Amino acid sequence: MANTLITDHFLAHKKSTEPSKNIKTEKKTTISTTDVLPSTAADLSRGEELRKLKQFDLTLEYGPCTGITRMQRWNRADKHGLKPPLEIKDLIVQHLDNEDYTLCLWKDYEL
Repeated sequence: MANTLITDHFLAHKKSTEPSKNIKTEKKTTISTTDVLPSTAADLSRGEELRKLKQFDLTLEYGPCTGITRMQRWNRADKHGLKPPLEIKDLIVQHLDNEDYTLCLWKDYEL
């Protein structure tokens, strides 16, 4: 019995090339462009702007971001010669009255 293989105890079955009657066929669904809510260019650009600001928050190269505004962090990084992106400063300056743009990613969490 030491010379037997485990496969010797099981029968080999050939796989059928015909589709099985028990298998349900998936129904393909298509989504028309009228089913999707149209988004404005402003919504897309706002989302893209906030994504860039969050990426700035997550870039450790410019120092920690907790406890200060994005503009303070940008100025500190610039003061120390870290060359933060000017695009980020422009975004912050354009939206100084909006906390989504001025406060860092971690604004909702206590220190």
